[in-house]
Amino acid sequence: MAFFVWFFVGFITFISFVGIAISRLLDPKDLFTYRIANFWGQSIVKINPFWKIKISGTHHIKKKQGYVIVANHSSLADIVCLYCLNKNFKWIAKSSLFKIPVFGWTMSLLKYIPLSRGRHGSIRDSFQEAIECLNKNVSVLIFPEGTRSKTGRLTEFKNGAFKLALQTGKPIVPVIISGTGEAITKGEATMAAKVAGSLKVLPPIDIKEYEESNYEGLKKKVWNLMNEELTKS
Repeated sequence: MAFFVWFFVGFITFISFVGIAISRLLDPKDLFTYRIANFWGQSIVKINPFWKIKISGTHHIKKKQGYVIVANHSSLADIVCLYCLNKNFKWIAKSSLFKIPVFGWTMSLLKYIPLSRGRHGSIRDSFQEAIECLNKNVSVLIFPEGTRSKTGRLTEFKNGAFKLALQTGKPIVPVIISGTGEAITKGEATMAAKVAGSLKVLPPIDIKEYEESNYEGLKKKVWNLMNEELTKS
């Protein structure tokens, strides 16, 4: 079963890469290309009949509004499952992912935003790209923990997402992911036979009450809200 699933993942990734490459030529404004990416993630979730991912609250993300979307992160499966939101967004992802054959090339074609930790100027460049996306009302998705949680508990947030929201004036939309922690074992090419997970989109957080310098207060509010929801799951 695992071999079949991984074979399908490779196959659908290649097909999606070709489709996105062609679509990028015909659709420079990205009105359709993101739908192929959504199809890729949703197909991987649906191919395994024992994976049940409950999606709720997607109505909080309006089609023509840009948001800073923040999600907790405990598994590689989170990335796949987030495409089930069926929304247009750009990831901020570590630059090493862009070097993976086919998968990384697809990320580049989709104009996702690379971030090189420790490289001078990378954070500034990524931040500027994210601002440009949000100014066009294209949402930006960030894992504010910066890396996967080893325990499934919410860890400390980095500042970037909250500075970005305050600088652009865009609302923050928290997304709570639960039940995916054991879906794909870290460091191993194995998938859990059964997964009962959920993605819950919370209502947008209005940032108008916060001064641009008060990103710490906004960060604390979002962390507390997400932690409370996560402990309910």
